[in-house]
Amino acid sequence: MTTTWIARLEALDQRWSQALRVDKRPVGRVIASVAAHFGDGPIWLAMWMLGMVLFSPPVRWQIAGWVAASILAAIVTYAIKFTLKRPRPQEIDGFYSKGYDKHAFPSGHATRMGTLPLFGGWIFPEYVLLFWSISLICIWARVALGVHYLGDVIVGWLIGAIISVAFIALLSWQFHW
Repeated sequence: MTTTWIARLEALDQRWSQALRVDKRPVGRVIASVAAHFGDGPIWLAMWMLGMVLFSPPVRWQIAGWVAASILAAIVTYAIKFTLKRPRPQEIDGFYSKGYDKHAFPSGHATRMGTLPLFGGWIFPEYVLLFWSISLICIWARVALGVHYLGDVIVGWLIGAIISVAFIALLSWQFHW
C-alpha cells in the first residue's frame, strides 16, 4: 500500500516537473540558466560576509543568525540527500557538484532560497518582494533545466523556510528585535 502511494507521488512529481521544463524554449532556457545560479552557495557566502562588514549591529547579528539558520538547514538537507540518494532527472554540467552533490532530494539551492524571503524580508523589509521573486524564479529554474524535480525544490524550500521561521522567532524573543 505504501509503495503504491509513493509511486503515485513520484509519477505526479515527474509529470509536473516535465511540464515546467524549458528544453525547447531558447529564451526560457537562457533565463533559467541565469536564475538557477541565484542560489549558489559561494554567492550567498560572499553576500553574507559583505553584509557583516557593511552593516552595524543589530543588522550584523541578524545576518549572522541568517548564516546560522542556513548552515543548520544545509545540514538537514544534506543528511536527507545522503540518506535517500534520489537521482537527479538528468546530469547537467555547471549547475551542481557531481562529486559531492550528485543527489537531488531535497534541493540545496532551494533550501537557501527558502531562507531568502523570510530572513531577507525580516532584516530588509523594503526588499521583501524582490527576495520573494529571486527565491521563486531560482527554484523554478532548477526544475525548468531538469536539475531537480518539483518535489526536490518544494521540500528544500520548506526546510529553509521552517528553520528560518524558528531562528527568527528565537532571535526576536532573545534580543527583542
